Formats: sequence, structure tokens, C-alpha cells
Amino acid sequence: MRGITLLEMLVAMGILIIAATMIESVFSNFSDSGKLIEAHSGLIGVLRDARSRTLASESSSNYGVHFQSDRAILFRGNTYNAADPANEAYVLSGRSEIGAIALSGGASDLIFTRLHGTTTASGTITIRSTNNPSKTRIITILPSGGVQ
Repeated sequence: MRGITLLEMLVAMGILIIAATMIESVFSNFSDSGKLIEAHSGLIGVLRDARSRTLASESSSNYGVHFQSDRAILFRGNTYNAADPANEAYVLSGRSEIGAIALSGGASDLIFTRLHGTTTASGTITIRSTNNPSKTRIITILPSGGVQ
């Protein structure tokens, strides 16, 4: 007899489905890691931008960053005001979130001191993958205002 039996077709399809699932899993993990790195770099950029504007005394003011689980908001002044139209939000990708904010004094805002660029709210910000919370990236804020 010539041809392919139904059983042979089902076995071949099963093998293809298993292979496709494994490949999708690898690419999904790779994509999650990429989004986490993107969020980490973007958040560092926001922090450095706030410090830069403070050191330059832009608008004769200091700047800070307010953290929420899905975004970081760059603001002007000594306190965060959600209604201020000058606020600039950096929204993390849908696959990343701020998992932990561990700043000195329990602060959720990081404010840089005008002309010096230092901060009293040093500590760490942990970004994690929403698909795999064990994947994290940590940003360290030094008392000098430096960001690592």
C-alpha cells in the first residue's frame, strides 16, 4: 500500500505541535528579557534626565521622579502633584512593572537637590517581568544622585 495512514499523520502533527510550543516558549522568554532590559534602560534614562535638569537648574527648580507600578513620572519641584500638566510620564512596557521601591525613609518619590544633584532618598528600584516575576533588574540610586 502506498500513502500515509491517519495514525502517521496524527503522530507527525503531534511532533510539529510539540516543536512549535518549545520554540514559542524560547522566543517568549527572549522577548520578556528584552522588554525588561528596555524598561530598565528607560527608567535609568528618566532618573538621569531628572538629575540633569536639576543640576542645570532648568526653570530655576529641582526635579524628581514619582514611581507607580507601571510608570515613572518626572516632575518639577519639591513634591509630586499628579495634576501638574508639566509632568512627563515614562510608561513601562506591558510585560514589565516596578515590583519594589526601597528608598531611604520609605519614600516613593526621588527628588534631586538643586545645584548639587544629590538625593536623600537613595536606595533601589526593582523592575520585574509580569510574565515571570523571578526575572528582575535592579536600579541603585546613590546618595550622590548617581544611578547604576
